[in-house]
Amino acid sequence: MPRFADRFRGFLPVVVDLETGGFNPKTDALLEIAACILCMDDFGRIKIAETIATAVEPFSGSRIEPS
Repeated sequence: MPRFADRFRGFLPVVVDLETGGFNPKTDALLEIAACILCMDDFGRIKIAETIATAVEPFSGSRIEPS
């Protein structure tokens, strides 16, 4: 059975997260975007190597849901 560490053939996934002001892209703002770059430790476990995040200036007139 192949090891989990060999599953990605040297390429690991990147986790992307978007923070929005609602669900409608035409009216609701994109507020933040982040990406977590993953790596594998010596035991074959995936962990976060680096997180990159930035705030996004909402477009003029966009709605931001308070919740």
